[in-house]
Amino acid sequence: MMKHLESFIGKVMASRMLVHLSFCLAFVGVFSFAVILSGNHDVAVAAMVSCLYILTCTYVGRWYGKSWLNRSAVPVSVPKSVLVFLVLVLGGAAGAAYMFKGDVAKYFLQNLFICFPISVLFVFLGIAIALARHVVWMQVSDAKIAQEHKESELRLLLSQLSPHFLFNTLNNMYGISLSQQQRVPKLLLKLSELLRYSIYETREEFIPLQNELLYLKNYIDFEKIQNGERLVLDLAIDEFPDDRMRIAPMLLIVFIENAFKYSKATRKPKMWIAITLQVKEDWIIFTIKNSFEPGRREQSGLEDPSGIGLHHTLKRLNLIYGNEYFYNAQEENDTYHVKLRLKAKY
Repeated sequence: MMKHLESFIGKVMASRMLVHLSFCLAFVGVFSFAVILSGNHDVAVAAMVSCLYILTCTYVGRWYGKSWLNRSAVPVSVPKSVLVFLVLVLGGAAGAAYMFKGDVAKYFLQNLFICFPISVLFVFLGIAIALARHVVWMQVSDAKIAQEHKESELRLLLSQLSPHFLFNTLNNMYGISLSQQQRVPKLLLKLSELLRYSIYETREEFIPLQNELLYLKNYIDFEKIQNGERLVLDLAIDEFPDDRMRIAPMLLIVFIENAFKYSKATRKPKMWIAITLQVKEDWIIFTIKNSFEPGRREQSGLEDPSGIGLHHTLKRLNLIYGNEYFYNAQEENDTYHVKLRLKAKY
């Protein structure tokens, strides 16, 4: 029984005509039922007819509004519009005179002065409903288009980050394979884990923070294998027991990747990187510092001509987080310092 009722309700909601018919019946029923409850059984039929007249005026006004909004698709002439309104008013006045007084000729003019303002009022109400519905529909349509554009742009940006990461990693592995071949097998295993994550586990707009942290740790292990004893790493990443906390994927990796890339480009025997990540009052606070040499990026050819990594990451931050993030980067005493705050998602 319940299944048949649910199926019937679903069909009603799917049909515009049935929705309007159901609304009209409910409107007439409610007002007529109120008249019956008041004890005025004699005017119950008149109340139903009056409700139907009000609904007719409203739907005529809605038709006017839709016609004017879609002038190119449904052209409606002014004489036709005036004719419809006159038929509505005159027909209403004649019907009211007959129903309430029983004499159309004698009471027509009296009821005409009553029906005219009522008709004008509810016709304008129908026009207002059509205009309001059109405005809401346009806003919803614009919001859908903006959302689709945002999602497509995010997908494009994310798809470009993985090749960018792979290109940089393969360049590094090529240099290692020439002088330290024993490190290559471990690097390939780590690389396969990183690529599996970036390809298969980053399709959602937000993913569990724990998954992203595991990916970052795998990347850091990958860099440890590459750089060996030259790397001085200060790592302080808090553990987060709340698995509901979420973050946009592949955001933090770009800052970590850049820190390793530019710190290893220095001529100093040691490269230094400090990474911290913690959560305070639903804000993810990420900081990273690394050693670097001013001007060394251009001399070593490490300056990214496309700027694809950082540029796309900052663009994704704006698209995803809006005003719910803070980013700051500065250079001081041969140290590059990045601070990023993100509003945690649940």
